[in-house]
Amino acid sequence: MYSVGILSGQRKWPEVLSEMLKSSGSSVSGWINPQESSVFDTQQLIDFSDLIWIPEKISGTMDAAIQVIRHSRHLSLGFPVVEFMEEAPGMVKLAHEARVQVQIGHQDWYQPVIRSSMMHICHPQSIRFIDHLTGLTPDSVHRPAFNAIVADLDLALGLSGSTVRRVRPHVSRMLDGTAIQIDIRVEMHNGTVISLVIRKFAAAAGRSIEIIQPSGILMIDLLNGTSSILEYSGGSKGFMGPEKVLWPPEGENNKFSSQAAEGDEQAARQCLSFIHALERGRHSLSSLEGAFKALEITRQIETTLGDF
Repeated sequence: MYSVGILSGQRKWPEVLSEMLKSSGSSVSGWINPQESSVFDTQQLIDFSDLIWIPEKISGTMDAAIQVIRHSRHLSLGFPVVEFMEEAPGMVKLAHEARVQVQIGHQDWYQPVIRSSMMHICHPQSIRFIDHLTGLTPDSVHRPAFNAIVADLDLALGLSGSTVRRVRPHVSRMLDGTAIQIDIRVEMHNGTVISLVIRKFAAAAGRSIEIIQPSGILMIDLLNGTSSILEYSGGSKGFMGPEKVLWPPEGENNKFSSQAAEGDEQAARQCLSFIHALERGRHSLSSLEGAFKALEITRQIETTLGDF
């Protein structure tokens, strides 16, 4: 059972989270808007809570988040690491020194299609991630591409279960120098190879993962929220068995909107998932450390490739 303090500029969050916590045994210890409250009141809420949830960035700074870590409280953030890139290194160090966990917002990790597929992932040899970006313009494409690489890498590195040995990026350009596709090969210490393909200016959006492992091939469509597996049969009867649907379960609507919580509920579910991980003595799926590793690699890629 955990008491959760909320630091936010919006009054809606205590009600949203309280509803989510009803059957968990945990509860909301209070809510404060640090911009309208005294430092003493904010600190008092931190002291009386086991965990602090900051659903959105407050006043454009990470001051409140850093204050939470300094006072040795677990922290759940509702936004991704790309929104606080400059503060991330110091926060990682502070969290390690304070022996607390920091969860960042990364909705991919909490999609049912990912959660239901994880139990089928065993010793992956190849993880291929294809991401087609749409609605971009040549003048504003770098940041969306950068953010996509960070998010995709964070997920791929977590699924690999290993550490990075070598990174090889490549960019394909048109006649005028416009980058059209970024290919990234990441070799892991356990032998797994991660391949990321980020296509810019695509005609249609797409986001999928293909995982090859000794037991077969796992296919995940993140955009449509579906997954399936081809299990290796071997022998004289053939190479692969029939395709088996993993998600959605039989009889359920396969529309993404019906599987994943939307908006406020989704953000609260991520906080609840963090509580469950802490109760079991586990690490958050979307940890600050994991996101920071993905951010570091993406910055290395940016330095190598220049404008992509």
